[in-house]
Amino acid sequence: IRALQEQTEEYLRLGGYYDVEVTTVFHQWMGGFPASESEALGLISLSSVVGALSGATKIITKTTHESIGIPTKEANGEGIKATKFVVNLLKDQKFPESKELTTEINQIKREVKCLMDAVMHLGNNDLAVGTVKAFEQGVIDVPFAPSRYNKGDILPARDNEGRIRILEFGNLGLSEEIKNFHRKKIKERADYEGREVSFQLTVDDIYAVSQGSLVGRPQRKE
Repeated sequence: IRALQEQTEEYLRLGGYYDVEVTTVFHQWMGGFPASESEALGLISLSSVVGALSGATKIITKTTHESIGIPTKEANGEGIKATKFVVNLLKDQKFPESKELTTEINQIKREVKCLMDAVMHLGNNDLAVGTVKAFEQGVIDVPFAPSRYNKGDILPARDNEGRIRILEFGNLGLSEEIKNFHRKKIKERADYEGREVSFQLTVDDIYAVSQGSLVGRPQRKE
């Protein structure tokens, strides 16, 4: 969220737009939810903490019914109330600056610049044309997105600290240096878990949160 806010403002200034108010949106957990309503409420509350401390302008809320079907209006209301309660508790708190945070923000910015440079190149400096071509060619790609215009060739996996990295790059417009950074981080996790880097990492991560873990660790043999 910090990188999004800062970099969006930078690109707007480059385009000559100085009178734009940039707002950000944080989506609560978009993956599988635990079946237990108590555990689901815990996940909603954790997402609320992240959204609040990130400084996002708006939070898209979830409900405790996510795992069982379409939520009722009552369940939506409870999700909103739980989120507002947590956000209000944290209204005077700021996420502390750290070397680790700065490093991650700078990494995200490098990746965004790489993608934006590729888009502008494809469009011959026309952002709209470049964006269309980038999606057509998979230079911009989104994992698990249902859009017919999205290639869907990339796969994410978490690193050993739970940060989301890229496992399969498809035709994503990133430099080899950035790709190697992601490969290194994912291999560190695989080495820690005593297994090979593979699609199984992605599968395990997809199920992890609904089972009460951020990273999809393999079960240890007794």
